[in-house]
Amino acid sequence: MNGRPAPREGARARVSLIAALARHRVIGRDNGLPWHLPADLAHFKHLTLDKPILMGRRTWESLPGRLERRRHIVVTRDRDYRAPGCLVVASPEAALTAVAGAAEVMVIGGAALYQAMLPLAERLYLTEIAAEIDGDAFFPAWHPQCWRETHREFRPRDERNPYDLAFVELVRIHPDPPAAH
Repeated sequence: MNGRPAPREGARARVSLIAALARHRVIGRDNGLPWHLPADLAHFKHLTLDKPILMGRRTWESLPGRLERRRHIVVTRDRDYRAPGCLVVASPEAALTAVAGAAEVMVIGGAALYQAMLPLAERLYLTEIAAEIDGDAFFPAWHPQCWRETHREFRPRDERNPYDLAFVELVRIHPDPPAAH
C-alpha cells in the first residue's frame, strides 16, 4: 500500500484543496505565484502525484506545462477553449463527474475555483507562508470551527526558501454554516 486512499468505485472523489498562502490569504499576483519556494513545490508534487488535479483556466495558463503523473482537468466557461493533454469542462460539477471513482481530486486553484469547491472539500492542504506579500488573488475564508488540524510541520527559511513555512492539513468535521442573507 502506498499510503494513498483506495479508489472509490462509482463514488464521488474526496475533494481536497491545496494552496500556498501568505498572510491575509494571498495566493497570487498577476496570474502567478508572488514567491518561489522550492520546499512548497516539492510538497505540492508529493501530495498531487498520481491524482487528478482540477484547476481554472488561468491557473492552467500559469503552469509551465503539463505536470507529470497527474490527470489535468481545466474548468472554464469558454466552450471553445483547448488545453493540450487536458480534459476541459464547463463546471466544477462536470469535473467531479469526470473523476468519479478516483479516491481524491486535488483542487489547485485559482481563487474562484477554490471558492466554488470549498463547500465540497473534505481536506485542506495549506502551506502557510510567514510573510506579508502583496497580491490580487486570495484563498477564500473558511470557518475554523468546521475544520480540525491534523498535521502541522514547520519549515524554517533557508538559502533556497526565503520565508518560514508551515505545511498544514485540515480535515472537515462539520459542514459550513448557512450563509447569512
